[in-house]
Amino acid sequence: MKRKLFYLFERLQIKRSERVAIIVMLVLSVFLTGIYSFPEILFPKGGFDYSVSDSLFEAKSAQFQKEHDEIMLRYQPLPEVNQEISATAIETAPKDTVPPDSSSRGTNSDSVSLININTATAEQLQELPGIGPAYASRIIEWRIENGRFTSKDQLIEIRGIGEKRLEAIKPLIKL
Repeated sequence: MKRKLFYLFERLQIKRSERVAIIVMLVLSVFLTGIYSFPEILFPKGGFDYSVSDSLFEAKSAQFQKEHDEIMLRYQPLPEVNQEISATAIETAPKDTVPPDSSSRGTNSDSVSLININTATAEQLQELPGIGPAYASRIIEWRIENGRFTSKDQLIEIRGIGEKRLEAIKPLIKL
């Protein structure tokens, strides 16, 4: 039998690597057929009681939900407490202060003094919204290298100052 198979392979010109591939595929197909025909070999029947694992899951879920609620209480104060604090703060606030809901930087020239970008120090420039130490130093460096600003729109030439930032600070600056 072995000799007949050998001559058959020789006549069909099947190489050794092809023979190995055929044998592997035959073994694999026999194995998969056996598993499909007799699934209880690998997956024995029998009921598993999921009630224990379900109860453990529910207990852990309740514990995590309780911890989550405790954490969220730290960051979301009760509304009645906030109302009491804000009511007493408004009553005790001095009359010459700006109300807390209005911004200190408006376009009204009465409430804010405009900052001259040609003469302002770094600290004064940092009072502008969105201008920190880095931007303030860039503005001063630009002023040293190029001279005085002749237009508010020249601030766009400074690295990092875009259209939005320029529109936010335009009403608060002067030349």
